[in-house]
Amino acid sequence: MLLLSTIAHAQNTFLADAKIQIRSVIAANNTTAIVISPTGGTVYSVDAFNNGGTIGYVKLYNASTATCGSGTPQARYMIPFGATSSGGGFNVSNINGDAYANGIVLCITAGILDSDTTAPAAATYIVNIHYKRQNP
Repeated sequence: MLLLSTIAHAQNTFLADAKIQIRSVIAANNTTAIVISPTGGTVYSVDAFNNGGTIGYVKLYNASTATCGSGTPQARYMIPFGATSSGGGFNVSNINGDAYANGIVLCITAGILDSDTTAPAAATYIVNIHYKRQNP
């Protein structure tokens, strides 16, 4: 009985952080870097979805600006595809967040290497970044 009341109490005390923002991107047919935040911040979750038949790659840089294919990403994610082209994807969440001191920049490419600049197919990938900017 004690466990049930503890769980119920915990559920009633959770409050969403209103300062967490979501940036949603539908990949274009290019590898132009997308600035999520030009200042430092914390990434709490990355969602990516694929409606095509080719693996895609999300690369997040700890920078205020970036050029896809240069530098070293702070995080890399593979966007899987469905076995029957019915779609695939992933969600990676971190309640503590991943710190990006200089800014948050997103690149979506069709190749795994950090130096890759192969453009993804247009309208094939959706990427959502859940983040909070540092206090100015």
